[in-house]
Amino acid sequence: MATKWKLIVPGIIAGAVAIGGIAAYFYLKVIPAQEGTSPVASAKIVPDEAWMAGYVDITSDSWDKLKDFGTPEAQDIVFGGFDTMTADIKKELAKDKLDYDKDIKPWLGSVMFAAVPASEDQPTPSMLMVIGIKDKVEVLNFANKMKDKEDLDVKETDHKGVKILEIDNSGSPSFVAILDNHLAMSDNQDVVKKAIDSSKGDPSLASDGETRKILEESMKMDNPVAQIFIPDYGKLITQAAAFNPSNPLPPQLKDQLNQIKSVSVGMGIDNEGVRFRAVTKVNPDSFKWEFKPVPGKIISQFPANTLLSANAGDLSSQWNYALEQLESVPEFKEGLDEVRQQIRQTTQLDLDKDIIGWMDKEVGLALIPGNQGLLQSVGFGGTLIFKTSDRAKAEATFAKLDDLVKQSNVPVNKSKIGNVDVTQWQFPPTKETLAGHGWIDEETVFFAIGDPIIKVMAKPEKTLDQSETFKSVTRTLPESNSGYFFVNMDEANKVILTNPAITSQGLITPEVEAVLKSIRGIGVASTQMDKSTYTGDVLLALKPKS
Repeated sequence: MATKWKLIVPGIIAGAVAIGGIAAYFYLKVIPAQEGTSPVASAKIVPDEAWMAGYVDITSDSWDKLKDFGTPEAQDIVFGGFDTMTADIKKELAKDKLDYDKDIKPWLGSVMFAAVPASEDQPTPSMLMVIGIKDKVEVLNFANKMKDKEDLDVKETDHKGVKILEIDNSGSPSFVAILDNHLAMSDNQDVVKKAIDSSKGDPSLASDGETRKILEESMKMDNPVAQIFIPDYGKLITQAAAFNPSNPLPPQLKDQLNQIKSVSVGMGIDNEGVRFRAVTKVNPDSFKWEFKPVPGKIISQFPANTLLSANAGDLSSQWNYALEQLESVPEFKEGLDEVRQQIRQTTQLDLDKDIIGWMDKEVGLALIPGNQGLLQSVGFGGTLIFKTSDRAKAEATFAKLDDLVKQSNVPVNKSKIGNVDVTQWQFPPTKETLAGHGWIDEETVFFAIGDPIIKVMAKPEKTLDQSETFKSVTRTLPESNSGYFFVNMDEANKVILTNPAITSQGLITPEVEAVLKSIRGIGVASTQMDKSTYTGDVLLALKPKS
Protein backbone atom coordinates (compact mmCIF):
# COMPACT_ATOMS: atom_id res chain seq x y z
CA MET A 1 0.00 0.00 0.00
CA ALA A 2 2.87 2.37 0.75
CA THR A 3 4.16 1.82 -2.78
CA LYS A 4 0.77 2.69 -4.19
CA TRP A 5 0.55 5.94 -2.26
CA LYS A 6 4.05 7.01 -3.22
CA LEU A 7 2.77 7.11 -6.79
CA ILE A 8 -0.62 8.68 -6.15
CA VAL A 9 0.28 11.53 -3.83
CA PRO A 10 2.90 13.25 -6.03
CA GLY A 11 0.50 12.99 -8.95
CA ILE A 12 -2.16 14.83 -6.97
CA ILE A 13 0.37 17.43 -5.94
CA ALA A 14 1.37 17.88 -9.57
CA GLY A 15 -2.25 18.40 -10.60
CA ALA A 16 -2.84 20.84 -7.79
CA VAL A 17 0.26 22.80 -8.67
CA ALA A 18 -0.52 22.91 -12.38
CA ILE A 19 -4.06 24.22 -11.98
CA GLY A 20 -4.14 25.64 -8.47
CA GLY A 21 -0.96 27.61 -8.90
CA ILE A 22 -2.34 29.46 -11.91
CA ALA A 23 -5.71 29.94 -10.26
CA ALA A 24 -4.11 31.54 -7.25
CA TYR A 25 -3.05 34.45 -9.44
CA PHE A 26 -6.66 35.50 -9.60
CA TYR A 27 -7.28 35.32 -5.88
CA LEU A 28 -8.68 38.81 -5.54
CA LYS A 29 -8.92 39.23 -1.80
CA VAL A 30 -8.10 37.52 1.48
CA ILE A 31 -11.22 36.15 3.18
CA PRO A 32 -10.74 34.88 6.77
CA ALA A 33 -10.84 31.08 6.82
CA GLN A 34 -13.87 29.75 8.69
CA GLU A 35 -13.30 26.00 8.82
CA GLY A 36 -9.86 25.13 7.55
CA THR A 37 -9.37 22.50 4.90
CA SER A 38 -10.91 19.40 6.48
CA PRO A 39 -12.79 16.80 4.38
CA VAL A 40 -16.13 18.12 5.65
CA ALA A 41 -15.21 21.70 4.80
CA SER A 42 -14.18 20.69 1.29
CA ALA A 43 -17.27 18.48 0.89
CA LYS A 44 -19.50 21.51 1.40
CA ILE A 45 -18.38 22.69 -2.04
CA VAL A 46 -19.01 19.35 -3.79
CA PRO A 47 -22.57 19.02 -5.22
CA ASP A 48 -24.60 16.20 -3.70
CA GLU A 49 -25.01 14.44 -7.05
CA ALA A 50 -21.29 13.61 -7.16
CA TRP A 51 -20.68 9.95 -7.92
CA MET A 52 -17.68 9.82 -5.60
CA ALA A 53 -15.15 12.04 -3.90
CA GLY A 54 -11.62 11.62 -2.63
CA TYR A 55 -9.62 13.73 -0.19
CA VAL A 56 -5.87 13.91 0.38
CA ASP A 57 -4.00 16.03 2.93
CA ILE A 58 -0.78 16.83 1.10
CA THR A 59 1.03 18.72 3.83
CA SER A 60 4.45 17.18 4.34
CA ASP A 61 4.07 16.62 8.07
CA SER A 62 1.15 14.23 7.54
CA TRP A 63 3.07 11.84 5.30
CA ASP A 64 6.45 12.27 6.98
CA LYS A 65 5.16 10.00 9.76
CA LEU A 66 5.94 7.10 7.41
CA LYS A 67 9.63 7.91 7.87
CA ASP A 68 9.38 6.44 11.38
CA PHE A 69 8.94 2.94 9.94
CA GLY A 70 10.64 0.35 7.79
CA THR A 71 14.03 -0.84 6.67
CA PRO A 72 16.38 1.49 4.78
CA GLU A 73 15.47 -0.38 1.59
CA ALA A 74 11.73 0.15 2.15
CA GLN A 75 12.35 3.80 3.04
CA ASP A 76 14.12 4.25 -0.26
CA ILE A 77 11.22 2.66 -2.15
CA VAL A 78 8.57 4.82 -0.48
CA PHE A 79 10.38 8.14 -0.45
CA GLY A 80 12.92 7.67 -3.24
CA GLY A 81 10.21 7.65 -5.89
CA PHE A 82 8.40 10.48 -4.11
CA ASP A 83 11.55 12.60 -4.05
CA THR A 84 12.22 11.88 -7.72
CA MET A 85 8.74 12.94 -8.79
CA THR A 86 8.82 15.99 -6.53
CA ALA A 87 12.16 16.96 -8.06
CA ASP A 88 10.60 16.74 -11.53
CA ILE A 89 7.74 19.00 -10.41
CA LYS A 90 10.18 21.50 -8.93
CA LYS A 91 12.22 21.47 -12.14
CA GLU A 92 9.14 22.32 -14.21
CA LEU A 93 8.20 25.11 -11.80
CA ALA A 94 11.72 26.47 -11.96
CA LYS A 95 11.26 27.05 -15.69
CA ASP A 96 8.67 29.65 -14.70
CA LYS A 97 10.92 31.00 -11.96
CA LEU A 98 8.79 29.39 -9.24
CA ASP A 99 9.99 27.62 -6.10
CA TYR A 100 7.61 24.96 -4.81
CA ASP A 101 8.89 25.11 -1.21
CA LYS A 102 8.66 28.91 -1.04
CA ASP A 103 5.82 29.79 -3.42
CA ILE A 104 3.30 26.94 -3.24
CA LYS A 105 3.92 24.64 -0.29
CA PRO A 106 3.14 27.34 2.34
CA TRP A 107 -0.49 27.72 1.19
CA LEU A 108 -1.38 24.33 -0.36
CA GLY A 109 -3.30 22.39 2.29
CA SER A 110 -5.49 19.64 0.84
CA VAL A 111 -7.07 18.36 -2.34
CA MET A 112 -10.57 16.95 -2.79
CA PHE A 113 -11.43 15.51 -6.18
CA ALA A 114 -14.95 14.51 -7.15
CA ALA A 115 -16.73 13.03 -10.17
CA VAL A 116 -19.69 15.34 -10.82
CA PRO A 117 -22.16 15.12 -13.74
CA ALA A 118 -22.55 18.52 -15.40
CA SER A 119 -26.27 17.98 -16.05
CA GLU A 120 -28.90 15.31 -16.65
CA ASP A 121 -28.17 15.60 -20.36
CA GLN A 122 -24.50 14.92 -19.68
CA PRO A 123 -24.49 11.91 -17.32
CA THR A 124 -20.78 11.22 -17.77
CA PRO A 125 -19.13 13.01 -14.84
CA SER A 126 -16.44 15.65 -15.06
CA MET A 127 -13.67 16.02 -12.49
CA LEU A 128 -14.05 18.75 -9.88
CA MET A 129 -11.03 19.65 -7.77
CA VAL A 130 -11.41 21.53 -4.51
CA ILE A 131 -8.06 22.76 -3.23
CA GLY A 132 -7.84 23.85 0.38
CA ILE A 133 -5.84 27.00 1.13
CA LYS A 134 -4.17 26.80 4.53
CA ASP A 135 -2.64 30.30 4.47
CA LYS A 136 -4.34 33.09 2.52
CA VAL A 137 -1.58 35.60 3.06
CA GLU A 138 0.86 33.21 1.40
CA VAL A 139 -1.47 32.53 -1.50
CA LEU A 140 -1.93 36.26 -2.02
CA ASN A 141 1.85 36.66 -2.10
CA PHE A 142 1.96 33.96 -4.72
CA ALA A 143 -0.78 35.70 -6.70
CA ASN A 144 1.23 38.90 -6.71
CA LYS A 145 4.25 37.01 -8.00
CA MET A 146 2.18 35.62 -10.84
CA LYS A 147 0.99 39.02 -12.04
CA ASP A 148 3.82 39.35 -14.52
CA LYS A 149 2.78 36.21 -16.39
CA GLU A 150 1.91 37.24 -19.93
CA ASP A 151 1.32 33.85 -21.57
CA LEU A 152 -2.12 33.23 -20.06
CA ASP A 153 -5.39 33.75 -21.92
CA VAL A 154 -7.94 34.68 -19.27
CA LYS A 155 -11.66 35.38 -19.54
CA GLU A 156 -13.92 36.31 -16.67
CA THR A 157 -17.64 35.57 -16.11
CA ASP A 158 -19.92 35.91 -13.11
CA HIS A 159 -22.16 33.33 -11.45
CA LYS A 160 -24.28 34.45 -8.50
CA GLY A 161 -21.76 37.11 -7.56
CA VAL A 162 -18.74 34.81 -7.81
CA LYS A 163 -16.15 35.30 -10.55
CA ILE A 164 -15.38 32.28 -12.72
CA LEU A 165 -12.07 32.56 -14.54
CA GLU A 166 -11.49 30.67 -17.77
CA ILE A 167 -7.77 30.10 -18.06
CA ASP A 168 -6.30 28.81 -21.30
CA ASN A 169 -2.64 28.49 -22.13
CA SER A 170 -2.69 25.32 -24.22
CA GLY A 171 -6.04 25.12 -25.96
CA SER A 172 -7.64 23.21 -23.07
CA PRO A 173 -9.35 25.72 -20.81
CA SER A 174 -9.78 25.30 -17.06
CA PHE A 175 -12.44 27.07 -15.03
CA VAL A 176 -11.63 28.34 -11.55
CA ALA A 177 -13.64 30.00 -8.80
CA ILE A 178 -12.52 31.30 -5.41
CA LEU A 179 -14.83 30.10 -2.64
CA ASP A 180 -13.74 31.37 0.77
CA ASN A 181 -10.64 29.34 1.64
CA HIS A 182 -10.91 26.95 -1.30
CA LEU A 183 -10.29 26.93 -5.03
CA ALA A 184 -12.89 25.06 -7.09
CA MET A 185 -11.75 24.07 -10.56
CA SER A 186 -12.79 21.86 -13.45
CA ASP A 187 -12.51 21.60 -17.21
CA ASN A 188 -16.31 21.96 -17.28
CA GLN A 189 -17.74 25.38 -16.46
CA ASP A 190 -21.14 23.97 -15.45
CA VAL A 191 -19.47 21.83 -12.77
CA VAL A 192 -17.79 24.90 -11.29
CA LYS A 193 -21.16 26.66 -11.29
CA LYS A 194 -22.62 23.75 -9.34
CA ALA A 195 -19.77 24.00 -6.84
CA ILE A 196 -20.57 27.69 -6.38
CA ASP A 197 -24.25 26.82 -5.83
CA SER A 198 -23.31 24.26 -3.17
CA SER A 199 -21.05 26.74 -1.40
CA LYS A 200 -24.03 29.12 -1.23
CA GLY A 201 -26.40 26.60 0.30
CA ASP A 202 -27.53 24.19 -2.41
CA PRO A 203 -27.27 20.49 -1.42
CA SER A 204 -23.70 19.27 -1.06
CA LEU A 205 -22.01 16.11 0.14
CA ALA A 206 -21.77 17.65 3.61
CA SER A 207 -25.19 19.32 3.86
CA ASP A 208 -26.95 16.14 4.98
CA GLY A 209 -26.37 15.47 8.69
CA GLU A 210 -26.07 11.71 8.26
CA THR A 211 -23.59 12.05 5.40
CA ARG A 212 -21.51 14.51 7.40
CA LYS A 213 -21.43 12.06 10.30
CA ILE A 214 -20.15 9.29 8.02
CA LEU A 215 -17.42 11.55 6.64
CA GLU A 216 -16.31 12.38 10.17
CA GLU A 217 -16.61 8.78 11.45
CA SER A 218 -14.31 7.29 8.81
CA MET A 219 -11.62 9.87 9.69
CA LYS A 220 -11.70 9.21 13.44
CA MET A 221 -8.03 8.31 13.77
CA ASP A 222 -4.73 9.91 14.62
CA ASN A 223 -3.18 11.86 11.76
CA PRO A 224 -5.78 11.20 9.01
CA VAL A 225 -4.33 11.78 5.55
CA ALA A 226 -6.80 10.55 2.92
CA GLN A 227 -10.40 9.54 2.32
CA ILE A 228 -12.63 8.08 -0.39
CA PHE A 229 -16.40 8.64 -0.19
CA ILE A 230 -19.16 7.12 -2.33
CA PRO A 231 -22.46 8.79 -1.40
CA ASP A 232 -24.66 6.28 -3.26
CA TYR A 233 -22.90 2.97 -3.81
CA GLY A 234 -25.75 1.26 -5.64
CA LYS A 235 -26.19 4.22 -7.96
CA LEU A 236 -22.46 4.31 -8.74
CA ILE A 237 -22.38 0.62 -9.66
CA THR A 238 -25.52 0.97 -11.77
CA GLN A 239 -24.21 4.02 -13.61
CA ALA A 240 -20.82 2.41 -14.17
CA ALA A 241 -22.53 -0.71 -15.54
CA ALA A 242 -24.49 1.45 -17.98
CA PHE A 243 -21.23 2.16 -19.80
CA ASN A 244 -20.97 -1.57 -20.54
CA PRO A 245 -24.42 -2.44 -21.97
CA SER A 246 -23.18 -5.77 -23.30
CA ASN A 247 -22.88 -7.06 -19.73
CA PRO A 248 -25.81 -5.61 -17.76
CA LEU A 249 -26.36 -6.15 -14.06
CA PRO A 250 -29.06 -8.72 -13.20
CA PRO A 251 -32.12 -6.81 -11.88
CA GLN A 252 -32.08 -8.71 -8.59
CA LEU A 253 -28.40 -7.92 -7.97
CA LYS A 254 -29.04 -4.30 -8.87
CA ASP A 255 -31.82 -4.18 -6.26
CA GLN A 256 -29.46 -5.59 -3.63
CA LEU A 257 -26.71 -3.09 -4.44
CA ASN A 258 -29.19 -0.24 -4.21
CA GLN A 259 -29.70 -1.11 -0.55
CA ILE A 260 -26.12 0.03 0.18
CA LYS A 261 -26.55 3.73 0.82
CA SER A 262 -22.97 4.95 1.13
CA VAL A 263 -19.37 3.88 1.70
CA SER A 264 -16.58 5.98 3.18
CA VAL A 265 -12.98 4.86 3.70
CA GLY A 266 -10.42 6.93 5.62
CA MET A 267 -6.67 6.46 5.93
CA GLY A 268 -4.36 7.57 8.71
CA ILE A 269 -0.73 7.14 9.77
CA ASP A 270 -0.08 6.76 13.49
CA ASN A 271 2.49 5.29 15.87
CA GLU A 272 1.51 1.72 14.94
CA GLY A 273 1.57 2.10 11.15
CA VAL A 274 -1.00 2.74 8.44
CA ARG A 275 -4.65 2.50 9.43
CA PHE A 276 -7.83 2.34 7.36
CA ARG A 277 -11.40 2.81 8.56
CA ALA A 278 -14.46 2.06 6.42
CA VAL A 279 -18.02 3.06 7.28
CA THR A 280 -20.90 1.54 5.31
CA LYS A 281 -24.50 2.70 5.60
CA VAL A 282 -27.27 0.39 4.43
CA ASN A 283 -31.04 0.43 4.25
CA PRO A 284 -32.05 -0.99 7.67
CA ASP A 285 -35.35 -2.28 6.29
CA SER A 286 -33.54 -4.48 3.77
CA PHE A 287 -30.45 -5.55 5.73
CA LYS A 288 -31.87 -7.16 8.82
CA TRP A 289 -28.80 -9.18 9.76
CA GLU A 290 -27.31 -8.30 13.13
CA PHE A 291 -23.90 -9.49 14.24
CA LYS A 292 -23.88 -11.44 17.46
CA PRO A 293 -20.78 -10.83 19.58
CA VAL A 294 -18.07 -13.39 18.86
CA PRO A 295 -16.55 -14.70 22.11
CA GLY A 296 -13.08 -15.01 20.58
CA LYS A 297 -12.36 -18.24 22.49
CA ILE A 298 -11.19 -20.03 19.35
CA ILE A 299 -8.10 -17.80 19.24
CA SER A 300 -6.87 -19.67 22.32
CA GLN A 301 -6.96 -22.94 20.34
CA PHE A 302 -4.45 -21.79 17.70
CA PRO A 303 -0.67 -21.97 18.32
CA ALA A 304 1.30 -18.79 18.98
CA ASN A 305 3.24 -19.05 15.71
CA THR A 306 0.07 -19.00 13.59
CA LEU A 307 0.85 -17.00 10.45
CA LEU A 308 -2.79 -16.23 9.53
CA SER A 309 -6.03 -16.52 11.45
CA ALA A 310 -9.66 -15.46 11.11
CA ASN A 311 -12.62 -16.07 13.39
CA ALA A 312 -16.32 -15.35 13.12
CA GLY A 313 -19.58 -16.48 14.66
CA ASP A 314 -22.76 -18.38 13.80
CA LEU A 315 -21.89 -19.34 10.24
CA SER A 316 -25.21 -21.15 9.95
CA SER A 317 -27.29 -18.01 10.50
CA GLN A 318 -25.06 -15.93 8.22
CA TRP A 319 -25.43 -18.56 5.50
CA ASN A 320 -29.22 -18.58 5.77
CA TYR A 321 -29.31 -14.78 5.65
CA ALA A 322 -27.10 -14.72 2.55
CA LEU A 323 -29.42 -17.20 0.87
CA GLU A 324 -32.43 -15.00 1.58
CA GLN A 325 -30.66 -12.02 0.04
CA LEU A 326 -29.07 -13.64 -3.00
CA GLU A 327 -31.01 -16.74 -4.05
CA SER A 328 -33.30 -14.49 -6.11
CA VAL A 329 -30.27 -13.66 -8.29
CA PRO A 330 -30.37 -16.29 -11.07
CA GLU A 331 -26.59 -16.43 -11.56
CA PHE A 332 -25.98 -16.95 -7.84
CA LYS A 333 -28.70 -19.57 -7.47
CA GLU A 334 -27.49 -21.45 -10.55
CA GLY A 335 -23.91 -21.56 -9.28
CA LEU A 336 -24.97 -22.53 -5.76
CA ASP A 337 -27.21 -25.34 -6.98
CA GLU A 338 -24.31 -26.71 -9.00
CA VAL A 339 -22.07 -26.68 -5.93
CA ARG A 340 -24.77 -28.39 -3.86
CA GLN A 341 -25.15 -31.09 -6.49
CA GLN A 342 -21.41 -31.72 -6.75
CA ILE A 343 -21.05 -32.02 -2.96
CA ARG A 344 -23.96 -34.44 -2.76
CA GLN A 345 -22.59 -36.57 -5.60
CA THR A 346 -19.08 -36.80 -4.18
CA THR A 347 -19.79 -36.97 -0.45
CA GLN A 348 -23.49 -37.86 -0.05
CA LEU A 349 -23.74 -34.80 2.19
CA ASP A 350 -26.23 -31.96 2.05
CA LEU A 351 -24.34 -28.66 2.00
CA ASP A 352 -26.98 -26.74 3.95
CA LYS A 353 -28.00 -29.37 6.52
CA ASP A 354 -25.06 -31.74 6.97
CA ILE A 355 -22.18 -29.27 6.64
CA ILE A 356 -23.26 -25.72 7.47
CA GLY A 357 -26.35 -26.53 9.53
CA TRP A 358 -24.46 -27.41 12.73
CA MET A 359 -21.95 -24.51 12.53
CA ASP A 360 -24.03 -22.32 14.84
CA LYS A 361 -21.32 -21.00 17.15
CA GLU A 362 -17.84 -19.58 16.72
CA VAL A 363 -15.77 -20.70 13.73
CA GLY A 364 -12.08 -20.17 13.00
CA LEU A 365 -9.53 -20.63 10.25
CA ALA A 366 -5.75 -20.66 10.58
CA LEU A 367 -2.64 -21.24 8.52
CA ILE A 368 0.15 -22.66 10.68
CA PRO A 369 3.87 -23.20 9.87
CA GLY A 370 4.88 -26.82 9.32
CA ASN A 371 7.57 -28.40 7.15
CA GLN A 372 7.34 -32.09 7.92
CA GLY A 373 5.80 -34.88 5.86
CA LEU A 374 3.43 -33.72 3.16
CA LEU A 375 3.89 -30.09 4.23
CA GLN A 376 7.60 -30.03 3.52
CA SER A 377 7.21 -28.55 0.04
CA VAL A 378 4.86 -25.72 1.06
CA GLY A 379 5.97 -24.89 4.61
CA PHE A 380 2.55 -24.61 6.22
CA GLY A 381 -0.75 -26.36 6.78
CA GLY A 382 -4.27 -25.28 7.57
CA THR A 383 -6.96 -25.91 10.13
CA LEU A 384 -10.65 -25.21 10.60
CA ILE A 385 -12.19 -25.19 14.06
CA PHE A 386 -15.86 -25.06 15.00
CA LYS A 387 -17.90 -24.69 18.14
CA THR A 388 -21.37 -26.20 17.86
CA SER A 389 -24.47 -26.82 19.92
CA ASP A 390 -25.28 -29.94 17.85
CA ARG A 391 -22.35 -32.30 18.38
CA ALA A 392 -24.35 -35.31 17.22
CA LYS A 393 -24.95 -33.85 13.75
CA ALA A 394 -21.30 -32.77 13.47
CA GLU A 395 -20.10 -36.24 14.45
CA ALA A 396 -22.43 -37.81 11.88
CA THR A 397 -20.93 -35.56 9.18
CA PHE A 398 -17.35 -36.48 10.06
CA ALA A 399 -18.31 -40.16 10.22
CA LYS A 400 -19.65 -39.97 6.64
CA LEU A 401 -16.42 -38.30 5.53
CA ASP A 402 -14.35 -41.02 7.23
CA ASP A 403 -16.38 -43.71 5.43
CA LEU A 404 -15.91 -41.91 2.10
CA VAL A 405 -12.14 -41.77 2.67
CA LYS A 406 -12.05 -45.49 3.48
CA GLN A 407 -13.93 -46.25 0.25
CA SER A 408 -11.09 -44.50 -1.58
CA ASN A 409 -8.60 -46.96 -0.03
CA VAL A 410 -7.15 -44.33 2.28
CA PRO A 411 -6.41 -45.76 5.75
CA VAL A 412 -8.30 -44.11 8.62
CA ASN A 413 -6.72 -44.55 12.04
CA LYS A 414 -7.49 -43.34 15.53
CA SER A 415 -4.96 -42.20 18.10
CA LYS A 416 -4.72 -40.06 21.21
CA ILE A 417 -2.67 -36.85 21.28
CA GLY A 418 -2.56 -35.41 24.77
CA ASN A 419 -6.15 -35.60 25.97
CA VAL A 420 -7.69 -35.45 22.49
CA ASP A 421 -8.92 -38.47 20.51
CA VAL A 422 -7.87 -37.85 16.91
CA THR A 423 -8.98 -39.53 13.68
CA GLN A 424 -6.28 -39.42 11.00
CA TRP A 425 -6.36 -40.00 7.25
CA GLN A 426 -3.11 -41.45 5.93
CA PHE A 427 -1.64 -41.11 2.46
CA PRO A 428 -1.44 -44.71 1.18
CA PRO A 429 2.02 -44.80 -0.51
CA THR A 430 3.97 -43.30 2.39
CA LYS A 431 1.48 -43.72 5.24
CA GLU A 432 2.09 -40.10 6.13
CA THR A 433 -0.84 -38.31 7.72
CA LEU A 434 -2.79 -36.27 5.20
CA ALA A 435 -5.51 -34.82 7.45
CA GLY A 436 -7.27 -35.39 10.72
CA HIS A 437 -10.01 -34.26 13.08
CA GLY A 438 -10.79 -34.42 16.76
CA TRP A 439 -12.88 -32.95 19.57
CA ILE A 440 -10.94 -30.59 21.83
CA ASP A 441 -13.87 -30.34 24.24
CA GLU A 442 -17.60 -31.13 24.25
CA GLU A 443 -18.50 -28.41 21.74
CA THR A 444 -15.24 -27.79 19.83
CA VAL A 445 -14.02 -29.84 16.87
CA PHE A 446 -11.08 -29.19 14.54
CA PHE A 447 -10.12 -30.43 11.09
CA ALA A 448 -6.47 -29.99 10.09
CA ILE A 449 -4.21 -30.66 7.10
CA GLY A 450 -0.81 -32.19 7.81
CA ASP A 451 0.52 -34.21 10.73
CA PRO A 452 2.39 -31.29 12.41
CA ILE A 453 -0.78 -29.18 12.35
CA ILE A 454 -2.91 -31.98 13.82
CA LYS A 455 -0.45 -32.42 16.68
CA VAL A 456 -0.21 -28.73 17.53
CA MET A 457 -4.00 -28.31 17.38
CA ALA A 458 -4.53 -31.23 19.73
CA LYS A 459 -1.83 -30.07 22.13
CA PRO A 460 -0.57 -26.48 21.64
CA GLU A 461 2.29 -25.39 23.91
CA LYS A 462 1.67 -21.65 23.62
CA THR A 463 -1.51 -20.21 22.13
CA LEU A 464 -2.16 -17.30 19.78
CA ASP A 465 -3.89 -15.16 22.40
CA GLN A 466 -0.58 -15.22 24.33
CA SER A 467 1.44 -14.06 21.31
CA GLU A 468 2.92 -10.57 21.73
CA THR A 469 2.59 -9.91 18.01
CA PHE A 470 -1.12 -10.81 18.01
CA LYS A 471 -1.78 -8.71 21.09
CA SER A 472 0.14 -5.69 19.79
CA VAL A 473 -1.58 -5.74 16.38
CA THR A 474 -5.15 -6.25 17.63
CA ARG A 475 -5.14 -4.20 20.84
CA THR A 476 -5.51 -0.88 18.99
CA LEU A 477 -8.37 -2.15 16.82
CA PRO A 478 -11.94 -1.44 17.94
CA GLU A 479 -13.65 -4.22 19.85
CA SER A 480 -15.15 -6.40 17.13
CA ASN A 481 -18.48 -8.18 17.35
CA SER A 482 -17.76 -10.25 14.25
CA GLY A 483 -14.23 -11.54 14.85
CA TYR A 484 -10.72 -10.61 13.78
CA PHE A 485 -8.50 -11.30 10.78
CA PHE A 486 -4.79 -11.41 11.63
CA VAL A 487 -1.53 -11.97 9.77
CA ASN A 488 1.84 -12.39 11.48
CA MET A 489 4.17 -11.15 8.75
CA ASP A 490 7.37 -12.47 10.36
CA GLU A 491 5.94 -16.00 10.24
CA ALA A 492 4.37 -15.45 6.83
CA ASN A 493 7.67 -14.16 5.41
CA LYS A 494 9.43 -17.34 6.49
CA VAL A 495 7.14 -19.16 4.07
CA ILE A 496 6.87 -16.53 1.34
CA LEU A 497 10.58 -15.73 1.06
CA THR A 498 11.86 -19.31 1.22
CA ASN A 499 9.26 -21.23 -0.76
CA PRO A 500 10.73 -22.20 -4.17
CA ALA A 501 7.24 -22.34 -5.68
CA ILE A 502 6.91 -18.60 -4.94
CA THR A 503 10.46 -17.35 -5.37
CA SER A 504 10.96 -19.19 -8.68
CA GLN A 505 8.16 -17.17 -10.26
CA GLY A 506 10.14 -13.94 -10.00
CA LEU A 507 7.42 -12.34 -7.90
CA ILE A 508 9.67 -11.53 -4.95
CA THR A 509 11.74 -8.67 -6.25
CA PRO A 510 14.14 -6.84 -3.90
CA GLU A 511 11.56 -4.06 -3.62
CA VAL A 512 8.76 -6.46 -2.68
CA GLU A 513 11.00 -8.21 -0.14
CA ALA A 514 11.95 -4.88 1.45
CA VAL A 515 8.29 -3.92 1.89
CA LEU A 516 7.31 -7.34 3.26
CA LYS A 517 10.09 -7.20 5.83
CA SER A 518 8.90 -3.79 7.00
CA ILE A 519 5.44 -5.10 7.97
CA ARG A 520 5.00 -6.45 11.48
CA GLY A 521 1.45 -7.68 11.06
CA ILE A 522 -2.01 -7.03 9.64
CA GLY A 523 -5.16 -6.80 11.75
CA VAL A 524 -8.78 -6.41 10.65
CA ALA A 525 -11.90 -5.93 12.77
CA SER A 526 -15.50 -5.28 11.74
CA THR A 527 -18.39 -4.05 13.84
CA GLN A 528 -22.09 -3.39 13.47
CA MET A 529 -22.65 0.00 15.09
CA ASP A 530 -26.43 -0.05 14.67
CA LYS A 531 -29.00 -1.56 12.30
CA SER A 532 -27.79 0.52 9.37
CA THR A 533 -24.11 1.20 10.08
CA TYR A 534 -21.16 -1.17 9.69
CA THR A 535 -17.52 -0.29 10.27
CA GLY A 536 -14.35 -2.07 9.24
CA ASP A 537 -10.91 -1.22 10.61
CA VAL A 538 -7.60 -2.36 9.12
CA LEU A 539 -4.18 -1.84 10.68
CA LEU A 540 -1.04 -2.36 8.62
CA ALA A 541 1.33 -2.55 11.59
CA LEU A 542 4.83 -1.48 10.56
CA LYS A 543 8.17 -2.13 12.17
CA PRO A 544 10.03 0.86 13.63
CA LYS A 545 12.69 2.39 11.43
CA SER A 546 15.87 0.35 11.55
